[in-house]
Amino acid sequence: MNALALIPVILLLHASYFDMQGTITNVISPSSLLIGNNTFNLADVDASGLNQKQYAYLMDDLKSRLLGKDIFVKGGYVYFDLTGSYNSVSINEMIQKEISDLKEMRGFLCYGFCDYSYDDM
Repeated sequence: MNALALIPVILLLHASYFDMQGTITNVISPSSLLIGNNTFNLADVDASGLNQKQYAYLMDDLKSRLLGKDIFVKGGYVYFDLTGSYNSVSINEMIQKEISDLKEMRGFLCYGFCDYSYDDM
């Protein structure tokens, strides 16, 4: 059998592992994406604790990185579709790490960025 003939079969088996496949059409919030015409809530993503400016920065960054990307969905987790395969780190984990990084860097990035001054730290 021709090896090229097996590729579609392998991709179909791989895709059936996921609940859904689609394209991110909007980032509604750090924990909510519009995939095609369906709103999808991300598991384990919590942006509480960010101030308004950090939240705005996060949303701008997520929109620039995620809009138009093809994805796979499994449970409450979303993964980039890397031409029929996927990265083992979910988009959920990447967003939550960015949220944690923004919270940790508050002291380094606050001048003119946060709602309080250095005197409050």
